[in-house]
Amino acid sequence: MKHLAIIADGNRRWAKENDLPVETGYPAGLATIERICEWAIARQVEYLTVYCFSTENWSRPQEQVDAIMELARWCFSGRRDWYIARGIQVRFAGRRDRLAADIADSMNVMEQETQSGRNLTMTICMDYGGRDEIVRAIQKGARTEKEITWMLTHGIPDPDTILRTGGHQRLSNFMLWQCAYSELYFTDTLFPALEDEELDSVLAQYEMVEQHYGC
Repeated sequence: MKHLAIIADGNRRWAKENDLPVETGYPAGLATIERICEWAIARQVEYLTVYCFSTENWSRPQEQVDAIMELARWCFSGRRDWYIARGIQVRFAGRRDRLAADIADSMNVMEQETQSGRNLTMTICMDYGGRDEIVRAIQKGARTEKEITWMLTHGIPDPDTILRTGGHQRLSNFMLWQCAYSELYFTDTLFPALEDEELDSVLAQYEMVEQHYGC
């Protein structure tokens, strides 16, 4: 598997199940993302994409949105060296015009300072929607399939597998253009509880499909 994409669902429910404040689910989710980065490097998965904040998430209670934005501020600056040290190139997908200026600036810096990473390319989907990115690509002049694909991916291959945690079996507006031939894997596991063993199962399932069923 070259590219694993994840819909990271269940952070708040994980916090509730563990009798913790809802907002504590978000840093727990970030810790899981970093564990998955290390898993991906060890398994030679070259690309990782994580759905962190959708265009629809702005409608959540303001305190939840604020908690996510504060975590983003801390991650994109305070954790930058962690990604650099592990050779992880970080890029972002989604809109930046609706984010606070300091968050957008830190995203730009993170992309610049991690661009030499060769062990893993991780895309963080922030204020992201699959329909929205297609519309914006067309508005910027993309007309053919090749042009739209390039505008959306900039050369990153489509995901081999899309994994959704948290029990729901839907894509929720995630990578609608890129998922045309992706394997789909749904699990009831809440995102902060996702462990390497289950990721290994996802990898094994993909390899079995590739080996026995082809395209």
